Amino acid sequence: MFLEDYRKARQMGQKEAKVCQSRGGSPSLPVLDEILSEEETCGEVDLGLVDIPMELIVGTRSAGRSQAFSRSFYPLMAEDSEFAHKWVTLCKAHMEEGITDPIKVYEYMHTFYVAEGHKRVSVLRYFGAVNIPAEVTRILPARDGSKASQIYYEYVDFYKLSGVNYLWFSAVGRFARLQAALGKAPDEVWSDDDRRKFFSFYARFSALYGDKSAQDLAGRMTTGDAILLFLDIYGYDQVKNYTQTELKNGFLQLHQAFSVKKGSNPLKELNPLKGLLGR
Repeated sequence: MFLEDYRKARQMGQKEAKVCQSRGGSPSLPVLDEILSEEETCGEVDLGLVDIPMELIVGTRSAGRSQAFSRSFYPLMAEDSEFAHKWVTLCKAHMEEGITDPIKVYEYMHTFYVAEGHKRVSVLRYFGAVNIPAEVTRILPARDGSKASQIYYEYVDFYKLSGVNYLWFSAVGRFARLQAALGKAPDEVWSDDDRRKFFSFYARFSALYGDKSAQDLAGRMTTGDAILLFLDIYGYDQVKNYTQTELKNGFLQLHQAFSVKKGSNPLKELNPLKGLLGR
């Protein structure tokens, strides 16, 4: 039974590897050590035990495990290998007891690289897990004045207040704008209830934003960008209590307005969009 799961997961990995190669990319996991060899950093921060989004786990700390997995952590090793046997054993444990031991990762520029627990990530990715517990060490990039650096350090400041690690923006200043949009002072720390309520809203909004009908919008903005625009128009106090139907209707209005203004940057043209939405 569990060997069949390994076969399916391996087929998914082989398919993904072939697609990467056909596009001229590497079929293997990115290696953080190799990335850091060409980058300047300025220290590390221990973040402790944190639930991290599976979608942000993109590579491995060292090269030793990079060939064993596809880019999405699906296994690539032969069925009769020791690796496959351990994967199957872990798969069985997950189905019978659940995987609870945290992995160990390094976070760099808002993505995560696994140091320990590659097979745990692989099994949970195969079963569609959204988050995984991890001991996280943050590697700080140099403050070089670039847009990427500025956005990242705004995220670091926002994370200290909110504990939110799943959100990202495509431009400078938007983490602070979100803090204000939620009715919080610039240095106000979020409560556990704040985090739960916002994650509930984020998860429901993301489900809509990932729909094919949002393709035009998604091609231009991150989910965070779209949420900020949505909150600027409707207000968090109103939308946090929306039913899913109400949220969908508001999102469809946003999408329709964006379609009318196609070719524009909706986050820079907020007032025209408000007019299109009748507010």
